[in-house]
Amino acid sequence: MSTPQCLSTSQRIVSVSRAARFSHLLILVLLTLAGTAQALVHFDFEQKYFVHPGRQVWDFSIVRPDSVYHIFYHTIHETTPQASYADTIWHASSLDLKNWTIEDPVLTVGQGYWDEGAMWAPDVFFDEAGQRWMMAYTACDSRMNQRIAMATSDDLYTWTKVPHNPVVVPEPGAYVWNPEGWWSDFRDPQVVELDGLYHMLVTAKKNFDGEGTGVLYHGVSLDLENWTDVGTPYINDGEDFWRVPESPQYKQMWDKEILYFGEYDTGGISVIAGDFFGDWSMDHRQWIDYGYAPEVKEFDPGIPIFARIAPFDTPSTGLRSYVVRLDTLVIGTDGHIDPYQPVPLEEQWASWSGSSNLAQPTYGDNPAARGDEPAGIVGHGFYGSKEYYQGPLSGRGSPGTQLGDAATGILESYPFTITGTRMTLLVGGGYYPETCYVALVDAAADTIIYTETGNNQELMTLRQWNLAPLQSYEVVLRIVDQENQPFGHINVDEIREDNQTFSPVTDEENTPARLTLRHKAWPNPFNPSTTISFDLPADTELTVKIHDLRGRLVWTSGVRQYGAGTGKVTWQGQGLDGTTLPTGTYLYRLDGNGQNLGSGKISLVK
Repeated sequence: MSTPQCLSTSQRIVSVSRAARFSHLLILVLLTLAGTAQALVHFDFEQKYFVHPGRQVWDFSIVRPDSVYHIFYHTIHETTPQASYADTIWHASSLDLKNWTIEDPVLTVGQGYWDEGAMWAPDVFFDEAGQRWMMAYTACDSRMNQRIAMATSDDLYTWTKVPHNPVVVPEPGAYVWNPEGWWSDFRDPQVVELDGLYHMLVTAKKNFDGEGTGVLYHGVSLDLENWTDVGTPYINDGEDFWRVPESPQYKQMWDKEILYFGEYDTGGISVIAGDFFGDWSMDHRQWIDYGYAPEVKEFDPGIPIFARIAPFDTPSTGLRSYVVRLDTLVIGTDGHIDPYQPVPLEEQWASWSGSSNLAQPTYGDNPAARGDEPAGIVGHGFYGSKEYYQGPLSGRGSPGTQLGDAATGILESYPFTITGTRMTLLVGGGYYPETCYVALVDAAADTIIYTETGNNQELMTLRQWNLAPLQSYEVVLRIVDQENQPFGHINVDEIREDNQTFSPVTDEENTPARLTLRHKAWPNPFNPSTTISFDLPADTELTVKIHDLRGRLVWTSGVRQYGAGTGKVTWQGQGLDGTTLPTGTYLYRLDGNGQNLGSGKISLVK
């Protein structure tokens, strides 16, 4: 633990985002006028992604009653090769689209023959007439023939399938759909209400001159139970006419009737803007982004949220996974619609400079992804000044890539007033107190009050600063990397102000696990097996991973569901292929609830 310093710093940071600074100042003015007390600060380096740890996130729907976002999605384990066999729809909630709480599963397969195979693609909407929440979803029988079913809820947490399921079944003569065959397309519903009439769009396929062509089914209903087929407002008239339009999203925006969609077996999202409903031809298609299953929602006037499935590969495991990325949409003077992807630092950080900030914050435990020692992040992002991966579809690097120790730069927060009694933070990286550090700086005097540097390991450890003597000080946070020697970088995460009592951190407590749960491995050293036990405060999906000292994954328990209380996993000292590993020291890691819940060292002896 470092002691307070008063070192003058001469380097001033040049602001790189006047718009962001103006927005921040405007918020401060509004809070002052309203007499609202400043909240305790929290810098967590999360971005607007939804991540379900250990699972691939597939088709989804987001709603926001009041101030809470709710996402409903179907998901499979990362090791499952085909998303089509998803059998559960899950639920998670968030206040900011960055920090999510994974709730319980809400629906599973098996009400009848029509949904005993799989369930996908929920579309959640509020039924004003019935004053209830409704979910339309794809129901698959055991042969993967698809129908549309519905469920209802009063509170978004408890869902019940409606008794008259399935609600929409295509006419076999009118569509390429055979309940006796294998895989008939009829999926990805979207329901909208216009002037008291409900409209449903569904991915489908029709025969034209004996050729299967991708289309959208269009049904209408007065009661959400009885649906009438009124035709196909979209027919794929492009070169690959057989590709069905997946995950259709119809929106009235920018004085246009707009259709967003993906195409079967392609990795891209398209948009067609017409003058009226159904005025959609591939001749006018715009490609707007890579990804799958788009959803566009305008929760606040003039701010269309653009969400889609974002794929990425993990080098250390060779697995492809999927998360949800959230941005906004803008339309140019030429009529082209594009995603707007601001620098994720803008919300909390006033200025940044240098090459080390080219891809900050870093997405995921990027050192572990390339086979190095894990950084031990909390959530799905952290600051790593040598890392070069900002996340799926960011355009900044790829999993595991790095700029290296030659990268340098400075990051500085907006000023804030201290109101708490303590600040905790996680810090790792190289030990360079003068050139590579994170500091709490007096904003008026531009002098450093507290500073922390790394300890020559990637794994971040817990630090504390005593804020009690600093009440009402205006301060900034500054992260500095001016070092290009080996290990010349810094890792930072979870900078949090609170009102807890300040107490020195002991070496035994100095790990991120102390922030989460108690755990131990016994026997340790061991031969031939050791049991890793842990105390869980609530029901948790948890994975135990074993890494060697180079950070390479050598064994994993896979995702397991544990109830509150004590859980345990036994490791037999074997690798992923079942062979016995050599004598040595290994790192175990507990992952759950979107974060690293604990880690420790174990020794295998023979």
